[in-house]
Amino acid sequence: MKSSSAASLETGGRFERWAERRLRYLMLAPAVIILLALTIFPSLYMFYAAVHRISPNPDLPWQFVGAANFARLLSDGQFQVALRNTAIFTTVAVSVEFLLGLGLALLLDKYIRRLTFLKTVLMVPMMLPPIAVAITWKLIYEPQFGVLNEIMYRLGLPTQAWAGDVDLAMFSIIVADVWQWTPFIFLLMLAGLASLPVEPYEAAELDGASSWRQFWDLTIPFLKPVIAIALLLRVMDALRLFDLVFILTGGGPADRTKVLSLYIYQVAYRFADPGYAAAISLFVLFVTVVLSTWFMKRMRLVE
Repeated sequence: MKSSSAASLETGGRFERWAERRLRYLMLAPAVIILLALTIFPSLYMFYAAVHRISPNPDLPWQFVGAANFARLLSDGQFQVALRNTAIFTTVAVSVEFLLGLGLALLLDKYIRRLTFLKTVLMVPMMLPPIAVAITWKLIYEPQFGVLNEIMYRLGLPTQAWAGDVDLAMFSIIVADVWQWTPFIFLLMLAGLASLPVEPYEAAELDGASSWRQFWDLTIPFLKPVIAIALLLRVMDALRLFDLVFILTGGGPADRTKVLSLYIYQVAYRFADPGYAAAISLFVLFVTVVLSTWFMKRMRLVE
């Protein structure tokens, strides 16, 4: 009996050790399967599609073209327009969002910390669905009955066709994006400010350093890792802009707001050329990876 019990205990112990060693892999398995299904497989499929010419007719086989779709980017005028518009939008929108977000965070952190309700209100635009934001701004910009033109009319100012004007369309897109995503930068900067050490500021005050000097010599260096992350996330998101442009302008007028994501959509579904659309998507992915790598290197240099 004793030997049987001892053997049973030993077998149970081996099973428990086997289960402990493999439990971590069993718990990770669902996440790995989802990652393979939703990320890795579509990425590999996109690589495969980018080197083929795909006919709209599903009965026709895919034709291997190698790097022809990528070479086509160099001579595609519409792609170059979309690339320029994307660069302009990303640079201006992210810069304005960063300056406004940092300014609001400094203001609320220093002067009105106790107004929690105000902080919540500032974060509301970020929590709205992008489609809802786009529709809201489309109503605001509406030339005949929009709120913005009504305000300008009452102030005695000339009304504008905001989203339909060649010179104002990109500005209108940027304003809507800044309204939606400045709270994101604000939230990150506010969290960064809350984590700053107090001792260096106390020492700076004893040395007679002004608030402006403390901001440049202490606040900005301490916040650089947070700033790098905030800018990285916003640049990556701005490169994929689609909702606002699709609903507000559709890429017009005169292609002034046609961005890369919208052009990919047009090439894939309007022009029925998914192979070339996949090549453009890979270009956007390449640019995103390069910028992300640069940001991460900058962040390591700071640290």
